[in-house]
Amino acid sequence: PDLATNKMLKQLLCLALLIAAASAFVKVPLKKLPQTPRQALDASVRRSNAILSRSLDASLPVHNFEDAQYYVDISIGQPPQDFRVVPDTGSSNLWVPSSECKWTQISCDLHRRYDSKKSSSYVANGTDFEIQYGSGAAKGFLSQDEVTIAGLTVKNQMFAEVTNEPGLAFVAAKFDGIMGLAWESIAVDGVAPVWYNIVDQQLVSEPVFAFWLARNASQDGELVLGGTDSAHYEGNFTYLPLTNETYWEFAMDDFQIDGKTQGYCSDGCHAIADSGTSLLAGPADIVKEINAKIGATGVLSQECEQMVDQYADVIIDDIVNHTDAQTICDDIHMCTNSSSASNGETDGKNCAMCKMVITTLKTVLGNTKSRLLIEAVVKHACDLLPSPMGESSVNCSTVDSLPNVDIVLSGKTFTLTPNEYVLKVGAAGQEECLSGFIGLNLPPQLGKLWILGDVFMGAYYTVFDFANKQVGFAPALPKV
Repeated sequence: PDLATNKMLKQLLCLALLIAAASAFVKVPLKKLPQTPRQALDASVRRSNAILSRSLDASLPVHNFEDAQYYVDISIGQPPQDFRVVPDTGSSNLWVPSSECKWTQISCDLHRRYDSKKSSSYVANGTDFEIQYGSGAAKGFLSQDEVTIAGLTVKNQMFAEVTNEPGLAFVAAKFDGIMGLAWESIAVDGVAPVWYNIVDQQLVSEPVFAFWLARNASQDGELVLGGTDSAHYEGNFTYLPLTNETYWEFAMDDFQIDGKTQGYCSDGCHAIADSGTSLLAGPADIVKEINAKIGATGVLSQECEQMVDQYADVIIDDIVNHTDAQTICDDIHMCTNSSSASNGETDGKNCAMCKMVITTLKTVLGNTKSRLLIEAVVKHACDLLPSPMGESSVNCSTVDSLPNVDIVLSGKTFTLTPNEYVLKVGAAGQEECLSGFIGLNLPPQLGKLWILGDVFMGAYYTVFDFANKQVGFAPALPKV
C-alpha cells in the first residue's frame, strides 16, 4: 500500500482505539433518596416495627432493603417499561412489581408494574419465586425479557415479577424493585444475575463494577459498569480477596474507636460490602457497646425507662405474684384495654414494648420469689433490651465532638469521622441524628459478620472485581 493508504489505516486504527476506550465502561447515575424507606415511615411506626421484629424473630436475614437509599433507572421489555431499582451487592436477583399484583397490595399501586402483555420480547417461565427480607418475603414468579441499563441491553434476562411485596416500609419506598449484584450461588431459583449476563454477553470490556456514593445531598452518585472512574477517588485501591463467593465477603482485621482496638475481632471477623443498605451493621451485642461509647441512646431504652420509673411498684408486685406479661401490661395501662391510651397507634407501640420488657424480665428472673432480687433486676430492666434496629439517637449538638472509628482491612486503617457515621434525618431545624451503626443477629455459624453499607462506601470508593474475586477500596472524592 502507498503512503496515503498507510496514513489512512493509522487514522482508522486510532479512531477505533478511541471508540473502544470511550466504550470501555458505562456510567450509570445513582440517584439518592432523601430518606430510606424505614426513615420515611412515621417514627412511632418505625419503632413499633423494630420492637415487633425483635420479639418475633431474633435472627434476621443478612440483608434488608428497608435501609436502601440509592437507585438506578432501568427498563424491561420491548417497548421499554421503566423502573427504579436498588443496585444491591447484598443479594443476587432482579425483581420488580408485577401487573398481576392483587388489588389488595397497596404498595403495588404506588409503584410501576411490569406488564408482560405489553412486551414483544417477553418469554414466559412461571417458576415460583420467594426471597426473604427482614420486613417479610417478596413473592411472585419468574419471567424472561430484555433488560436495559444505561444503554446496555441484556438479552434473555430472567427476573421475578413480584405479586406480594415485603412489609410496610415498601409502601414508603421511592424505588420499584431490587437488582442484585452478588454471586449466583445465593440467587433464588439459581437465576443468573444481571451482572453475569452483562459479562457473558461481552457488553463491557472489563468484568468489574464500582460505586461512588455522592456525599453531597444535591449530587447523584455513580455506578460504573466495566471499570472505575478516577475522578471520584484518590490514591491506590486496597484489595481484599473474597473469603467465599456468596456475598462480596472478605476478612476484617479490627474495629477501633478513637484509635484504640476494642477486641471485637480477636477471634476473627468477616465483612460484606453492601450497596443496598445505608448503615454499618455488626453483631447486636457489639453494636450496643459501640453506640454506648459514641453516646448514642436507644429510643426504645428511653421509653422503657419512662415506663419503669412510673410503674415499678406495680410491675414488681405482679412479677412476685407470677402474673403473665399481658396482664401486667394491662394493669399499667400500656395495652389495648387501657382507658388512658390516646390512640391505637401509640397504644400498639407501647403494648409491644411493654410485653417485650416484661417477657425479658421474667426470662432473666425465672422462678425467683425474692422481692429484693426482683427489685434490683427491674431497676436495670431497660439495660437488658436489645437496641431497636437503627433507632439509636445522638444529640446533634455533640456530633463534632464524637470520636473517629477505624475499620482495619488487610492491615490498612479506614477511618470514619462522626459526620460520616451519624445520619441526619429530617429538615433543617428539625433534624434527628441517628447512629449509623445497627445491630444484627445472625445464625452462629456465620460468625462475627459486619455489613459495610453506605456509611462506609460513601467515604471509600468501592470496586467489585468479578474476575479476580476481590473488593477494593480507595478514599472517595470529594471528602466530607
